[in-house]
Amino acid sequence: MFRKLTSIVVLCLLVTGCMADHTSNVSSKSLTKLEKEQPAETFIPKTLHVVAIGDSLTKGVGDETNQGGYIGKLINQMDERKEIKDIVLNNYGIKGHKTSNLQKKLKENQVVNHLKKADLIFVTIGGNDLMNVVKKNIFSLDYGPFREGQKTYENNLKDIINTIRENNTEANIVLIGLYNPFKYMLPELSEIDTIISEWNTASQQIINHDGHSVFVSVEDIFTTTDEILLSDDQFHPNRKGYELIADRVLEELENEQVITAIP
Repeated sequence: MFRKLTSIVVLCLLVTGCMADHTSNVSSKSLTKLEKEQPAETFIPKTLHVVAIGDSLTKGVGDETNQGGYIGKLINQMDERKEIKDIVLNNYGIKGHKTSNLQKKLKENQVVNHLKKADLIFVTIGGNDLMNVVKKNIFSLDYGPFREGQKTYENNLKDIINTIRENNTEANIVLIGLYNPFKYMLPELSEIDTIISEWNTASQQIINHDGHSVFVSVEDIFTTTDEILLSDDQFHPNRKGYELIADRVLEELENEQVITAIP
């Protein structure tokens, strides 16, 4: 059983900060290059269709510059590549979304239509599933409820991947893993690291089984530096945190040659 929390009030505030945003407007934009390095005459740049789905990290909550969090940074980075003519982004990130919420979101006609056209699908999900377990066991945290919650999370994530594949068999799905937001505020809760690693391992196994997807681990980003990477709410990344996530995602896309493989 975990040691008793030393900062229950702080944790309650963090839980409150993860409450859902009930707005469901999609953010869409097209980014077109004005100037590019001149490629070979036989080279034809692509128009890249990108769909971002999930929770507050996809929405960019915590980014004090309001530049769209990791997805905004990532789109700007990809837009510099000579093989990309322009990028059409549809962002369905909603604060507070759990896997169960995303399952419902993927049934909406507008989302389905964009999924069918997508070349790349970025996903952040699971943080609020984890927080839901914390809320229900705030005064008596132990491993049991987290592992029960993990089973539900895994089943929901499998269903999410299957739903995406029902609408698009070719797009690369990129799932960004979980990180420990309590690392700085409640360092005595070292067991949370174990829980998050277990959830991330399960996520990676599901993504690997799909065979046409990429799992991006980011938990080490928030544990290997003394630099402040969280926003004032001590839960979501700040601008720098999102930048590091975007850099990691782009690195994985390049390692897996995802962009160059898009027909």
